[in-house]
Amino acid sequence: MPEVRSFSPSPAPVIAPLTPEQTPWFRVFHINDSTDDQVLFQAACRRGNIPFNWHVADSADKGISYLQTLREHAGKVPVCWPDLILLDVVMPIRSGFEVLKFIRATPEVKHLPVVIFSAALYPDCEKESMRLGANLFLLKPLDFKEVVELAKNLYRMLLDVKGGGGGSGQSRGI
Repeated sequence: MPEVRSFSPSPAPVIAPLTPEQTPWFRVFHINDSTDDQVLFQAACRRGNIPFNWHVADSADKGISYLQTLREHAGKVPVCWPDLILLDVVMPIRSGFEVLKFIRATPEVKHLPVVIFSAALYPDCEKESMRLGANLFLLKPLDFKEVVELAKNLYRMLLDVKGGGGGSGQSRGI
């Protein structure tokens, strides 16, 4: 005779409360005309377990338009400002420098930290980035492991700048 087993229903899942030890998510607005670069950096963040929430634009014009839209809506509804803008310099039609000029000239967004993340090796690119108000200039690494480490370092810097809170939209600067 087969053995009869009784099954009790599974207990209800327990949802753990959020604790201060959990890592905060940061909103990153990545403006880069290369989809490959966007995907590569997002993959590096996944590999490194880096909690970035991504918004992307594939041109300088679209980046400026997105920021203008946030600015226009900010007076009417709550908006989620980026915690970090990751900006390429070399893009068709308008460069990342034009985006950076817009950001630093616009009171509602000028406080946002901007990291230039570019493969541009032409003379004075870094100097011009800093002159226009970038918080940091980084050359795109060629090795995926280096991209992961770079992403981890950006996350640590944001944690330091934001005091570990994340998501406030207010920055003390990188």
